[in-house]
Amino acid sequence: MRVNRTFSIPIDLVHDLKKKPNQSETVTKALRKYLDKDKEIYAYDFDTRTLCIALRAKEDIDDTLKALLLQILTK
Repeated sequence: MRVNRTFSIPIDLVHDLKKKPNQSETVTKALRKYLDKDKEIYAYDFDTRTLCIALRAKEDIDDTLKALLLQILTK
């Protein structure tokens, strides 16, 4: 059985999700990975753009790296 839910997510993720052929399945897979406590998550599980977005959101990286990540993301 499936249930519709409404969640608030960043707009850049919305744009990336629109590019996927089956958005519900993409979200389901991501949530299963996130919620599965026994399964480890590795950086190679994510595409480069997602990793750049996550890194740029961190506060413990220097301004040079943040600027580089922004340049990569705006291409």
